Amino acid sequence: MIVISMKFLAGRFHATPWERHVNESSLEYPPSSWRLLRALVATFYRTQPEGMTTEQLTRILDALSAPPAFHLPPAAIGHTRHYDVANKGKHFFDTFVSLDPSLSLIWLWREAKLDAPEHHALALLLERLNTFGRAESWCEMKLEENFDAAKINCQPYMNGQSLAGWATTRVLVPQAGTDDILSKLCVEIGEMRDKKHLSPPDGAEWLTYLRPLDVLSEGCPPRMHQGKSVRVNVARYTLDSKVLPQVQDTLPFCEKVRRALFDIRAKIENAAHSETLTGKTLSGVPLKDHNHAYFLATDEDGDGWLDHLTIYARAEFDGADIAAFGRLRKIYRFDATHEVRMVLVGLGSEEMFQGAAPIFTKAKRWRSVTPFVLPRFATRGAGKGARPRDTPVEQLKREARLRQLPEIIEVHSSDVDKDLKGYKVGARLVRWLEFRTRRFNGTTGYGTAGFEIEFAEEVNAPLVLGFGAHFGLGLFEPV
Repeated sequence: MIVISMKFLAGRFHATPWERHVNESSLEYPPSSWRLLRALVATFYRTQPEGMTTEQLTRILDALSAPPAFHLPPAAIGHTRHYDVANKGKHFFDTFVSLDPSLSLIWLWREAKLDAPEHHALALLLERLNTFGRAESWCEMKLEENFDAAKINCQPYMNGQSLAGWATTRVLVPQAGTDDILSKLCVEIGEMRDKKHLSPPDGAEWLTYLRPLDVLSEGCPPRMHQGKSVRVNVARYTLDSKVLPQVQDTLPFCEKVRRALFDIRAKIENAAHSETLTGKTLSGVPLKDHNHAYFLATDEDGDGWLDHLTIYARAEFDGADIAAFGRLRKIYRFDATHEVRMVLVGLGSEEMFQGAAPIFTKAKRWRSVTPFVLPRFATRGAGKGARPRDTPVEQLKREARLRQLPEIIEVHSSDVDKDLKGYKVGARLVRWLEFRTRRFNGTTGYGTAGFEIEFAEEVNAPLVLGFGAHFGLGLFEPV
């Protein structure tokens, strides 16, 4: 048998069922297997897995064409409303399934079989399939070796079966006996409209499924699984604005986010002081262990504009911190007229984000993304009794030792390599000197540098060193 587990990392599954309009507030629960197969095909063509052929993809699709059974975790119906002021105040509903991010939705094909190469290829496709349904539905999918079939609570209706305690729902599945399933899954919606063949699409059919009456409820979303603690030391946002911040504005933007969170958290009743978020004790003494929050703004599409923000700490965030993360919606910048909208897309531990966020990749070799800002003067003068020259490389190594990182065995610096003198945006180089390095309180470092370094052992990410490290300066990416 084939078993696939699926988790929705943001706790939401956005998907409009086939034939329905988004404003009809219709839900797809369980998800349709037709949607899954189209997602696998799209992932194959988008990511081009090395060594995988269309023949292997076709065999995978054939194996998954039979109607699956499901284990559906408890879920709730949620929605947001959007008002279109320019269109006579009309409002639109965005309805979604709200789930516990720690619980898995299970797909089960009891009779399906795959050879070892196809099994490996399917696992690779699932690893690279990071959204399911709409783009807001961040997911994590993987193959499971074993599953207790007794936990199945949703499967196709059989003629004569009692409906007591069950709710019926239509699910779009591949049509039995369909030939050339790959070509039918590749047909675009526009082409279907041209041929006036939209429902059901060629190669698909509707099948009635039964699910428990209480598995999808109205009202509040389901609670986190009782008795199971979920460690949260990472909050991740995507950024949206008419004009996004430039990479040179990493430091002031991260400081602005930090201040906004402080303001939000101050309004939460009975919230205890958070050393993890503030980096200070209750009496205002700065922490020295670097276990508190790092605010890391990143440009992950390489266009020179910041598009993600990751808040990471080695220590754990408390409940008030997490509540503040959820309430952060917009950032207003001092020097710009355009607000930056903050979309929270994930909460959890750093292990959850490995593979999904580039800065959480482990590696031995690293390269500067933002300037390493020297925490001390680069020289102590000359003459009798003067201290030896404190070069940027020595300051880098000192910072690594203070954070108890492995030994640095190789260093290339911007003093020698011109490619390390700035941040590359296509063919253009944004020089380190163009980055803003002065904090709101007036403190600053003592010069900038860029490095490519190699450690004796693999280093856990993220890697941030030097002055302003907790505000995105001195950030390195794996090479």
